[in-house]
Amino acid sequence: MTVRLSRRVLGATLLAPALARAQEVWPTRQVVLVVPYPPGGSTDNVARPLMQEWSKIIGQTIIIENRGGAGGTIGAEYVVRSRPDGYTLLLFPTAIFTISPTMMRPPYDTDKDLVPIARAAASDAFVVVNPNVPVRSIQELVAYAKAHPGTLRFGSAGNGTITQLQCEIFGDHAGVRLEHVPYRGSGLAVNDLVAGHIQMMCDPATLPMVRQGQLRPLATFGEQRHPEFPNVPTLMESGLADRGAMSWFGIAAPAGTPLPVRERIAATLEQALKSEDVARGLALGGLRPAFEQGEAFANRITGDRAIFAEIIRRTGAGVN
Repeated sequence: MTVRLSRRVLGATLLAPALARAQEVWPTRQVVLVVPYPPGGSTDNVARPLMQEWSKIIGQTIIIENRGGAGGTIGAEYVVRSRPDGYTLLLFPTAIFTISPTMMRPPYDTDKDLVPIARAAASDAFVVVNPNVPVRSIQELVAYAKAHPGTLRFGSAGNGTITQLQCEIFGDHAGVRLEHVPYRGSGLAVNDLVAGHIQMMCDPATLPMVRQGQLRPLATFGEQRHPEFPNVPTLMESGLADRGAMSWFGIAAPAGTPLPVRERIAATLEQALKSEDVARGLALGGLRPAFEQGEAFANRITGDRAIFAEIIRRTGAGVN
């Protein structure tokens, strides 16, 4: 009897010996960490300080390759199509696994073509207002919004971004109507917020201006209070948000990457995140180490995706 193998099965059969060797010796050469956005953004702010310490631990060079475009899907698709041997990894923000599958219909199946390995960092977005808004607490903001419906305008990095959806989630829980003003990037929105052209934002990019006293923080989306601002409550404490919907960053690999390789990646990543140098580097961008793997990380992705899918349904949020 003649047995015919499909090209996919045959390819996997031929690749098996190479992957078996990778399981035993990863890494033996440089690793490419794909950032699916242009240089200078929040994902880059995770990659740069992490890369140096992680390279030392694995004994190989890690190079950052920025492949921006299409809301991160171009870089993610590049990783999907890469060899599943642990040498091409994706550093992804929350949106890739939780927002894009609902909103963007990427040219790959997020659940089948990518394997999330571990969470690396978190960035707690503040609900911030321009100091001219006459409120000093999140409760006062809710009361003000109810007394002046439609007058509070919030800026975001663009339609369908997490910076829009987090403010939409807050407004939905608070029962208030907020007017969305999308920008092409957080920087432009922050500038207009400082100038008073908009009144509020829900974006980690506001942190430098909060530190300088130019913006007033009222609450954070974090699971715990921000260490720099212990007097600022979380939205969960205030009963204005559920768990989740925070901004975080993780590492993923192409589907088919062997489990021992993924475990080695996770173990060395966890070790790198314990470095004080990494923590200091992340803090400059308003970030903090937040390692998580396995079932806990998978459950976070599933839960956050459900939260964002629901707010997208309720608000009709769309992409640029």
